[in-house]
Amino acid sequence: MLQYQQTRLTLDPRRGGVIRELSWRGHDILRPTPAQAGDDPFETACFPMVPYVNRVAHGRFSFGEHRVQLQRNWSQDPHPLHGQGWRASWAITAASKANATLHFEGGGDEWPWRYRCEQRFQLLAETVSVELSIQNQGAEPMPAMLGLHPYFPDAGRAQLHAQLPRVWMADAQALPTREAQTPAAWNFDPARAVSAVALDHGFAGWNGVATLSWPDRTVTLRAPDCRFLHVYTPAGRDFFCIEPQTAPPGALSRDPTEASIVAPGGRLTMRVHLTIGAA
Repeated sequence: MLQYQQTRLTLDPRRGGVIRELSWRGHDILRPTPAQAGDDPFETACFPMVPYVNRVAHGRFSFGEHRVQLQRNWSQDPHPLHGQGWRASWAITAASKANATLHFEGGGDEWPWRYRCEQRFQLLAETVSVELSIQNQGAEPMPAMLGLHPYFPDAGRAQLHAQLPRVWMADAQALPTREAQTPAAWNFDPARAVSAVALDHGFAGWNGVATLSWPDRTVTLRAPDCRFLHVYTPAGRDFFCIEPQTAPPGALSRDPTEASIVAPGGRLTMRVHLTIGAA
């Protein structure tokens, strides 16, 4: 557990390098992980997405000389999703009272390129920073996508303000089909209730800032390295997800060059800052 003044963060390196809890002045900033959650990352407060995000249609894509076939990694979805990091055991590189660094090494298997990932966590009085990076440890260029998948609580009382000019329309399997101007009914500028519309869509042209507000607190999410935001607001649930990402949904299936191409020895990094305040 990390703590700085009244901000507390609990990590679980062994189970996907996830965040189990994040609280500030006694408020749950992220949805806390239930004690009975077991090994399901979908029950945690936040997990990393690396080396890809969202779904890869049927697990197939081609890049360079490689014809990649990824296996299903969640029983309820026919398409592999969210990468390998959320299913991996991470190790603690360094830790202090208010800072921690986790890492894991992957690839060289169904994902042909070997890589090393790091997560760096830093707590300040009213800001939590997460830095997620991937380094290509192979001899060939590698496509890569990074993202964070935080779960926020109290969907029925929350409002979202974000500039999301374009959206990837999706089919019945949540696979992106085409990019379009965001419909007025899906607009969160100006701010409005998260529960106003049920979404599971990736948005493009984001400016890297989203503000969440409840009657008793606010959270401003800043992701300066991300221009894509996935918004998941399931109807009838008490949580929602606002997920910053470095590439659009479906990039690998559609055209891997829409992802970042990381040279041998190179690194891709994304930073996310959560600034917390009273309402």
